[in-house]
Amino acid sequence: MSEEIPKKGIAAVVVNEGSDFRVEVQQLDVPEPKDDEVLIRLNCTGLCMSDVHYMLNDWPVPPMSQFGVRCAGHEGAGVVVKIGKQVKGWKVGDRAGVKPIHDVCHNCEECWNGRENYCAEALQTGLHTPGTYQQYLAKPAIYTSRIPDGVSDEVAGPIMCSASTMHRALIEGQLKPSNWVVFPGGGGGVGIQGVQLARQVA
Repeated sequence: MSEEIPKKGIAAVVVNEGSDFRVEVQQLDVPEPKDDEVLIRLNCTGLCMSDVHYMLNDWPVPPMSQFGVRCAGHEGAGVVVKIGKQVKGWKVGDRAGVKPIHDVCHNCEECWNGRENYCAEALQTGLHTPGTYQQYLAKPAIYTSRIPDGVSDEVAGPIMCSASTMHRALIEGQLKPSNWVVFPGGGGGVGIQGVQLARQVA
């Protein structure tokens, strides 16, 4: 299974990064995956408020432009269309999800103990590396999530961030049946996911 990969893909590019930013539809070069990467054709992406903060450049982190990033976004779903030379276990046509973390060092105490989101060397998708507001994205195969059959891309995209964030919080909070749980701002994306996940524990 294969498909023709164009030279350029559609992208939502941040222009005038800062308080007066806007997003323009442009065409960007389709990246070539490195030896350890897969090239994903994205079918959908979620919109997280942190993406807006990255584009506003109002958080105490370096701006996207410092890393050459033009597209925000960090929760996407699509299909693998090309594979790097050293990639194993993935094939063209596999469904794939893009997570908020692009990659980590894999060699620190946080990474060793399943807390790689605290890795000091973590690269954030849509800040340090190109985000999911574009049609084609190259990602490390080892840090790409499989999407099972029966889960639509529209559902899988937000699971990459909001649902997984809440799932981790409920696990670390050791939620058990009959426990009370409160979701401040429960009407937002993360809160709604939390209500649904907590309901499965009840």
